Formats: sequence, C-alpha cells, structure tokens
Amino acid sequence: MVPIILLPLLLLIFSHLSATNACYEAEREILLSFKSHLLDPSNRLSSWQGQNCCSWHGIRCSDSLHVTTLDLRNPNPESFIINRNSELVSTSDSNFTAITGTIPPSLFSLTHISYLDLSFNNFTFSKIPTGLANLTSLTYLNLSNAMFSGSLTTQFSNLTSLRVLDLSCSFPVIDYSTISYNVSSSVTFRAGSFYTHIYMGSLSSSNLNWLQKFNNLRFLILNGVNLSEAPLSPISNLWNLRMLQLSNCQISGRIPIKQLLNLTRLSYLSMGFNFLRTQIPLELANLTSLSVIDLWRSSLQGSFPYLPQLKELNLGNNSDLIINLHNMFAFPWPQLEVIDISSTQVNGTIPPSIGNITSLREFAAFDCSIQGQVPTPMMHLSHLEFLMLGGNTLNGRLSPSISNLKSLQLLYLLENSFEGSIPDTICIISSLKYIDLADNSFTGNLPDCISQLPNLCYFLIGFNKMSGTIPSLAYFVQNPTLEMIDLGFSGLTVNVDKHPFSSNFQPQALLLDSCNLGGEIPIFISNLTQLTFLSLSNNSLSGRIPSWLLKLPNLGYLDLSLNNLHGALPLNIKLKSCFFRLTTLPLENNQLQGPIPSSLENVDAVDLSRNNFTGHIPTQLGCQNIKYLSLSANKLSGDIPSSFCDANNQLMLLDLSNNCLRGTVPTNLGNCTSLIFLNLGGNNLIGQIPKELEGAKNLNYLDISGNLFDGSFPSVLHKLQRLMVLNLGSNRFEGSIPRYIGDLQDLRILVLEFNSFNGSIPKDITKLEKLQIIGFSNNQLSGPIPEKLSGLKKLTTQTMDGSLLCFIISDIYAGVEVKMVIKEFLQHLKVVHTYTNGIDLSCNNLTGSLPSELGLLRGLYMLNLSHNQIFGDIPTSISSMSTLESLDLSFNSLSGEIPTTLTLLDFLTTLSLSYNNLSGKIPTGPHFDTLSRDGLAYTGNKFLCGAPDAVITCDSKSSSGDPETTNLKDSGQQQVLFYAAVITGYGVGTAGFFLILQLMNETWTQGYWTAIDRIALRIIRCSKMVQYIKDYVHRE
Repeated sequence: MVPIILLPLLLLIFSHLSATNACYEAEREILLSFKSHLLDPSNRLSSWQGQNCCSWHGIRCSDSLHVTTLDLRNPNPESFIINRNSELVSTSDSNFTAITGTIPPSLFSLTHISYLDLSFNNFTFSKIPTGLANLTSLTYLNLSNAMFSGSLTTQFSNLTSLRVLDLSCSFPVIDYSTISYNVSSSVTFRAGSFYTHIYMGSLSSSNLNWLQKFNNLRFLILNGVNLSEAPLSPISNLWNLRMLQLSNCQISGRIPIKQLLNLTRLSYLSMGFNFLRTQIPLELANLTSLSVIDLWRSSLQGSFPYLPQLKELNLGNNSDLIINLHNMFAFPWPQLEVIDISSTQVNGTIPPSIGNITSLREFAAFDCSIQGQVPTPMMHLSHLEFLMLGGNTLNGRLSPSISNLKSLQLLYLLENSFEGSIPDTICIISSLKYIDLADNSFTGNLPDCISQLPNLCYFLIGFNKMSGTIPSLAYFVQNPTLEMIDLGFSGLTVNVDKHPFSSNFQPQALLLDSCNLGGEIPIFISNLTQLTFLSLSNNSLSGRIPSWLLKLPNLGYLDLSLNNLHGALPLNIKLKSCFFRLTTLPLENNQLQGPIPSSLENVDAVDLSRNNFTGHIPTQLGCQNIKYLSLSANKLSGDIPSSFCDANNQLMLLDLSNNCLRGTVPTNLGNCTSLIFLNLGGNNLIGQIPKELEGAKNLNYLDISGNLFDGSFPSVLHKLQRLMVLNLGSNRFEGSIPRYIGDLQDLRILVLEFNSFNGSIPKDITKLEKLQIIGFSNNQLSGPIPEKLSGLKKLTTQTMDGSLLCFIISDIYAGVEVKMVIKEFLQHLKVVHTYTNGIDLSCNNLTGSLPSELGLLRGLYMLNLSHNQIFGDIPTSISSMSTLESLDLSFNSLSGEIPTTLTLLDFLTTLSLSYNNLSGKIPTGPHFDTLSRDGLAYTGNKFLCGAPDAVITCDSKSSSGDPETTNLKDSGQQQVLFYAAVITGYGVGTAGFFLILQLMNETWTQGYWTAIDRIALRIIRCSKMVQYIKDYVHRE
C-alpha cells in the first residue's frame, strides 16, 4: 500500500508523463485555428479534438512531440472527363472529400514541420502564402491542384532543404470531345489526342530564380504552371534532380538541352503538352540515368534519336514527328518497357526486329499509317500487356501464335484491314480483358471459346465480314465480367433462344445491329439494369416498343432504327445522362405511328424520321434542350412551332422535311445560334424567309426546296456566310440571282432549279472556289454563260479526296443529299462525296457561245446545258475535261463539226448532242463509238453525216454542201411558199394548208417539222421533268 504522503508526488509524476505524451499546446491551438478556417464536408478532421494532436488524422509528431507532418491530401480527389459536348463532367462515385477554405498565417508558426501536403483540396484561388518561407525544415511540399493562384516568387526562397516540390495546377483527363470522324467512304472515328489538361488553380512564374538554392531537390513538378515567360536556365543548378515534370507549362521553343545536361542524375523527364516545335536533341543520350521521357503532344518535329537507356518512351500525338521503326529497332533497347508513338508519322511496316525488345510491356501505335502485316516475332513478346495498333492499314491474318502473348490484357486492332478467321488460340490468353477487332475484314465464324475468357470485359467485333451463327446468345454471355459486347454489323447471325440468361450478366453496352434478329424486342433486356447503351438497328424486329425498355434506369442510348416496329410512342420519354456521350434516340425507318412525344426529357439527339407519325409538332418539343431533332418523312401537319429556339436552346440540327407542314418559317429560328443544319424542304410552307434567320450565323446547311415560297432571292442569305449547302429549288422565287452570291465563300452546293429566276447568271459565281454542284435548271435565265471559270477551283482539279460531305452532330450522321439529272435521268444522291460534282443549266434561255474556259474544269463529272439557245462551235478544249462522264448539249443551236478531241474523254458514258445544227462527220474512237450505237445522241442534226435523220450521207459529195448556203437557199424557198400558203390557206382552210405542204420540197417539209419537233420536245421535256420531280418528291 502506498503511503498517503507519497500521493501528491505520484500525481505530479503522472501529470508530467501525460503532458509529455501530448503535443505542445501552442501547436495544438494553431491546428485548431487552421481547422476553423476550413469546411470539411466528409469530416476528415473529425478526430481533431482532445489534447493529443499527435494522434489526429494527418498529423505526425517527432520524438520531442513537435508537429512534423501535416498530410491533408484529398484521399479521393474528384475525377473528370470531357464529354462529347466538350463539357467537363465528374465521374466520381464517392462523396465530395475536398477541404475548402483558406490558410491562416498562424499555420506557418509550426516551424518543425518537414512534410506538408495539402494537394487536391480547394483553397478558392487564394495566393500561396509568403509565410511558407518560415518553414525552413520542409523537405516535402505538395500544394498541387489545390486551387491556388498567383505568381511564384519568393514564397519558397528559404526552403533549401526541400527534396520534393509539387506545385502543379493541372492534370490530364480523358477528352472524348477530341474524337473526330473519318468520312472517306464510311463514317469511322478517330480518337484525337485522348487527353486534355484541366486546371485546378492558376499559377505562373516569370522567372525561376527562386530555384537556384534548391541543391537538395530530387523531384520538381510544376505541371500547369505558366512558364511562358520564364527562362529555364536556373534548372541547371538542380544537380540532384531525379524527376522533372513541366507538362502543360506553355513552354515554347527548343528542348533546353544545355540545362538538362547538367542534371546527370535525372531519370524522369516530362515536358508534354507544350509547344516545342523542335527535334528531339541527340544529346539526351548523354543522360545515362534517364529512363522515362514523356513528350506527348508537344508539336515535336523531325525524327527520334537512339536512347538505349530508356524504359518508357511517350511521344504520342506529335503529328509532325517521323518514326522509322526499322531504324529504331535496328539497335538494342535492353530496358525498354513502354512505347507510345500514337498519331505520329510511321508510314511503314513493323519490322521483325521488334521481337528483340523482349522487355516490352506496352506498345501503342494507333493512327500512325502503319502498313503491312504484324510480324511473327512480335507474337513472342511474352511480357506484352497492351498492344494498340488501331487506325492503321495493317492487313493479313491474325497469327495463331498470338497465344504466345501470355501477359496480354488489351488487344486493340480497330480499323485495319485484317482478314481471315480469328484464331482459336486467342482463347489461351486468359489475361485478356479488352478485345477490339471491329472495322476489319475478318471472315468465318467466331471461336466459341472467346466467351469463356475469364477476365474479358470488353469484346468488340462489329463491322466485319464474318459468317456463321452464335447459336445461343445466353450461352455466349455467361461470363459475368462482360461489360461491353459489340457484334453489330459483324456478319454474324445471333440467336436469342429461350435459354435463360444469367442474372450476373449486367453489361453496360450491347450492340447487336444487323444480326438477323427477328420477332419482338428480346425480353431478357428488361433485366439489364446497368445497360447504358443498346443498339439493335437494321434487324427484322417487329411489334411494339415495350414500355419497360424506355424505363431501364441507366439507359442513355437506344437505337432501334431500320426495323419493322409499329405502334405509338409514350408521350413522355426520359433517358439517363451518360458521363461520356450524349443521350441519343434513333428510331428512324420503322412503321411507328401516332403523335410525336411531347416530352423528351434529357434527350440530346432524337431521329424519328421515315415513320408514319401524324398530327402537329408538339409545342413543348421546341422548349427542350435537344441538339439533334429529325422528324423528316412523316405525315406531320400544321405550323412549325414558334417555340423552337428559345433563349437557352442548343439546337444544332432541325430536319422537318417531307411532311405536310404549312404556314411560314418562324422568326424564332433566328435565335438558334448553334444551328448548323436546317432542312424544311418538301412541305407546303409559304411566304418568304424571315430576315431574323440571320441570327443563325453558324448555319452550314439550308434546304427549303419543294415548298411554295415566293418573292425575290432571300436577302437574309447574304448574312449566312458559313453556308456550305443552299437549296432553294422547286419554289416560286423570281427576279435575278444577286451578285452577293459570290460572297458565300464556303458554298459547295447551290441549287436554284425549278423557280422563275431571270436575268443573267452573275459573274461573281466564279469566285466560289469550293463550289462543286450548280443546279440552275428550269428557270428563265438568259444571257451568256459566265467566263473566267478558272475561279471554280474545286472543279478545275481532279479531287482525290473521297470524303463524304456530311455533318456529324451529337454523334449522329447527317449526310448531304442532292437530286441531279445525270445521264439523262433524275438521280437522288443520298451520299455526296467531295468529288461528286456537276453543273446543270438546262431548260433556260441562255444564249451566246460556249466559253473556251470550260476545258479548265478538269474535275467536272456532269455538264448539262441542254434546252437553251446557245450557238457557235463546240470548243475543242472540252477534251481537257478528263473526268467528264455525262455531257448533254442537246436542244441548242450549236454549229460546226464535233471536235475529234471528244474521243479522248475515256470516262464519258453519256453523250447527247441532239437537235443542234452540227455538221461534218461524227468522230470515231474505240470508246466514243459505244456512246450512241443507235445514233440518238446525234438526232436532229440534218447536216451531220451519220446522224439517224441526216439529209446527207457520208459518201455523197453532192449532199455535203455548205449547210449555211443550203439553209439560205431553202430559206428563200420556204419564205415564198410560206406566204403563198398563208394567203391560200386563209381562203381554203386546213385542207389547202396540207395541200401546200404536199407541194413543198422535202427539205422545207423536214425543216418545218423539225422546228415543230424541237419546240414540242423542249416544252414536253422540261414540263415532264417538272412533273417527274414533283412526283419523285411526293414519292420520297
């Protein structure tokens, strides 16, 4: 038992021990003051109470109980992506954990702190406190991405003990807005740069002199700090540096090799996302410790030197950088593990010597124009985990030896030209998680074993040429790890049998387009509660769209187009937002009926075209934030709602064509500042185009053809300087074509046919360098064809670029369509390439001779000048129009001989020179002779020997007199007989008239009826064409 006299002593001892195990009271008070300046939504600082601050979250103390560590780094920083609409979207599932507030000056009284991390919090763009200079014991300082702002100057000048300094204020995120489309012959996508930096603060430094005393610094990370004005020379003093990260610092000019060569211990160099515009210096090979180079998206040029010390090489997205893989792999790379040369210029094959890089784990070379086959030695890289070769022109078969890639997790071969069957041996690679073989030319059936790969999450095989059948989709998708399945347009037939689907099958994306599905929409889909993307287009699905389908909780993309679905849609449709793409509802080309849904909540793009919808367009539809709306080719009536394009609209495409709409064009459409594509053609709209439409300054496509608009050429069009396609055809416009048409410099297609425009064709039209289609037929235009045709640059050269002329809005393809008379038939071109072109001036009153500059239009495909009053010779320069396939000069007054040089037009397939005053002989040639074996191309030229109705023969000298003299002689005879016929006919009537005709010579009679035929044929042909097009539009 302790004597009572000792109790006070023991209490004093215990009190002292308790005090020595707690932090200093002054430091505790400083920390509590710091806490009072912060908002802590996730209660990370809930432990900051009590006496012993050394036990608080993020706090560590020394043996002497001084606070030495303050680590409040956000453990779950918010993650982001940039979606297809260029919007920054959070992808975080966890609660917001960033601390928000300011730093009180008292915090810098904790002079014993050696470790300070406040990264990924939010200090509300406050300046970095100058009090940091008091923390001279700091060896680790991380203030990255914590929403600081201001200039970096003297705040760190005393921190000479620092080994790690991270002041970054930006970091890379996946950028889906950089996805672009290659529209050469079909629509494919290009992934762009994949990454973009976003800023989490705003820091800058006009010089780096404050670094000069940091001799102990090992890691310097300044990503996102604006160093555009800062010389990099002070970096050379950091001779202990191991890592230097200066990405996205707005650095321009050369790589600072002189300064870098002093950093002999440097192992990691990152200067991506800058504007270096220089070659990679050879001297980097002298940095023998350098193992990682990251120069992604830095505008590099030239070639790449041999750096044998490297482990990781990231040069992707430098489009001017030339990579010769044969030269690169001619030397040993004993340590190389990662290569990223995506979106650079490789332009060659992959050499077999790549098989010598046995340490390789990642090889990314997509969008590099790589050709040839994948070399067999590459299939022996047993450590390879990621193989990304998409977007090239690789061909050949996928080697069965792919099974040797035992560590492979990602196989990305999208958009190549691989052929043959997919080898069964691919199933041996149990580590595979991602397989993308889409958009190739694979054939044969799909190996059954693929679905049994234990770790497979993504399987994409769409757009191939395969055959065979997946006998049971339920069996194929037994693997619970599958998140995305794309069998669309693969060529495979998919059977949805009655075999039950596993409840564990919960994919996020399912694509079964063109898989020969029949019957009703499969019921198993109703259980896919995680499904965000469903595409069942181009099948034979029938029945109604089930109500449960539009109630799937996560569905954001639903494509049921090109089926046989019928019935009405619910009046209210709601989709779930998807963090990386727009919500989309393509239901076109079905047999859906009833009213248009009045509420499309959270739907960015909807296509209900080519169905049987009836009624009016709901007024509410115009008030919703739809970006793409197509209601074309239905049976809609009534006015266009004036609610379209309210103040907050985002409408980019509006297609209401081929309905029964009436009334005028609403003035509110001028509020559509984002509108790119507007098609109101094929309705019963009246009036004029409102001047308010000039507010839609981004308009590229305007089609109001096939309506009842009247008045003069719409003056508002002069304000729409970005127009590429303008179609005013089949209306009631009149007056002259204004000269300002030449100011619309982006015009590619200009159609004014079937109106009542008069006057001459303005010369200013020849200023339109991009113009490829001119459709002025069936008007009342007069005067000569403009000269100086060389200004039509697009038509003067043969275009090798075969890109589609189209718009891709909200990830939906909207192609340009045009109707043209080609080869004497009206053709509806549903696909227009950049090389599709033509000039149609037929059925007007044009006069004058053919311009000699026609021969400069060497890229022209179709020329139709028929049914005018053009005279003179056919210029020999036409033979220079080497790509011409269709030439119609019929029903004019052309004279002289047919140039023999026309026989040089090897691509010509349709020719009509009928009903002119041509003479001489028809030229001959192996190809030219096939154009009109029956001679109809030359009918109506009576002095053209070889024409079916010629009055001369090619071997008759007496009949081959000068047609002009013969015409004069006949004309005199005709005139006398004509007056006699009139006088006589006046008394004896019709019988006498026909008697006189019988007395006339054969030449006069033939000339008379030829003239009558020409007039009749002109009227009939042009009027029939009007009716034909009206009927055609009605059928469409």
